[in-house]
Amino acid sequence: MPLRLLFTAAVLLIHPAGSNLIAQTADISDSRPPTENHVARELQSKNDHERNQEVFYAADQVQTIRLRISDLDQQKMRAALPECIYVPAQLSWNGQTLKQVGVRYKGNSSANPQQKHKRSYLIKFSKYKKQQRFLGLERISLDNGVQFGSLFSEPIITDILRKLGHATHRCNFAKLYVNEQFAGVYVNAERIDDSFISHHFLGKAGGLWKNDTGGPGGDLRFVGDNPNTYSKAFEPKNKQAESKEEVLQLLTFIKDINEVPDEKFEQLLSQKLDIDNFLQTTAVMLLSGAFDQLTGWGPHNYYLYRVPRSATASTKWHYLPWDLDVGFCEIAFGKVYVIEDWNAAWPIPLGTRNPLLERLIQNPKLLARYRAIASDVLETHFTPQQLCNTVDAKFALIQDALTKDPFPKRRVTVPTDQNYEDIVNSMKRFIRKRYDSAKKQLMNPGERPIPKQGTSDDGPHRAIMQRLEKSARKAESLQRKLHEIQRTMQLIQRSLQQQNFTEAERLLEVMERLTEDESMNKQNR
Repeated sequence: MPLRLLFTAAVLLIHPAGSNLIAQTADISDSRPPTENHVARELQSKNDHERNQEVFYAADQVQTIRLRISDLDQQKMRAALPECIYVPAQLSWNGQTLKQVGVRYKGNSSANPQQKHKRSYLIKFSKYKKQQRFLGLERISLDNGVQFGSLFSEPIITDILRKLGHATHRCNFAKLYVNEQFAGVYVNAERIDDSFISHHFLGKAGGLWKNDTGGPGGDLRFVGDNPNTYSKAFEPKNKQAESKEEVLQLLTFIKDINEVPDEKFEQLLSQKLDIDNFLQTTAVMLLSGAFDQLTGWGPHNYYLYRVPRSATASTKWHYLPWDLDVGFCEIAFGKVYVIEDWNAAWPIPLGTRNPLLERLIQNPKLLARYRAIASDVLETHFTPQQLCNTVDAKFALIQDALTKDPFPKRRVTVPTDQNYEDIVNSMKRFIRKRYDSAKKQLMNPGERPIPKQGTSDDGPHRAIMQRLEKSARKAESLQRKLHEIQRTMQLIQRSLQQQNFTEAERLLEVMERLTEDESMNKQNR
């Protein structure tokens, strides 16, 4: 092989996901080695995708994305709710058009048949054409910002994480048009999937799991050696995560967090986890008030990714936060006291059940390490003038477009925020108050405080309330499902009366899915 070809191939292999790229593009039916021109073209294509992705997710840009979905397919999408089904569509961006892409609604608010506002979309380019990609991406996500009413939280938090050098999903704003009708302003969020792993991590891919809605073990508490026990909390998001070997790695990681002796805990974390990365993420979540995370009150909305062992590095786990739209509010839903109950000197509120952070707090060296990192993050990224200017800049990007957004401007987490000016001002008040309190707390940590929403170290009252709220949410979900089952039964009877057996068969399949025990939110991914 010529020296130039060897050099080109080596560059491709050390490039992020270069080896994956070669594996994806090689034709196994042709045993001939790739030519020098072929390798060079692949490298050029990869570089072009990287540049275009940076344009597509540029933080200071507002994208214009157009979807074309037939009226019939839109009716199918709405009729299938609360199930979110894919339909074919056409996507256009920046002069490029892709046909036969898969589009579905995504998220709890969009799956609600009674939802009156704009719905979020997940776009999967490989749904109907397995090898089809957009700028090298398999999926993109357009989030409505409706459920919690803030379009600003996720772009600001991910900007900070990227400035810290973290592998986090990129996002910005997008104006969406559906069949040339303005559908509103969305958060254009990079999807955490194989494409994300290829872009952000070198070398061979490991297992990727998503904790979307929580479940046994979702707070990293060890609940036994049976992998099925964890299946509700941890959904495999790539082929590697489905293998027995990778599942065993996940269970071993969780078990070690819980059971390793205290004197070996710091050593374990150093070997298994990128500690400074995790502590920085913990500080960012706390200082921004992103409480609906493992590091706050909600042990969900995150991914775990395992970087496999290599010749030069040991296995490392990465915590990847996701769904960061609840930040920057002082009292959420009138009952979550974000600033008062989440002391900056203590990376987890008292009363939560999180063995990783609990054991970290109990280790003086690790706790001191966290506090030093949190102080640096506070002064580098959360000073009021700097962060308020960022909020203003984000608002300025979309302010004109928001005047045409055909949906209510309000924030569920803060009901008094009735328009975008209210939301921006409310966020700024949070930023100033959080900075002042965090600075004092980190300088003088004191004893671990008792949170306002708890009553004791064991938190029995809070535990009961959490169980009650969880049961109420389940009851609402069951009620919605029962309504959908009744409606589907009526449609089946009507089809049988009309002797439309094909439609009756299709509806019967819908009925069977509705009556399955497994949650429907794990379908159609």
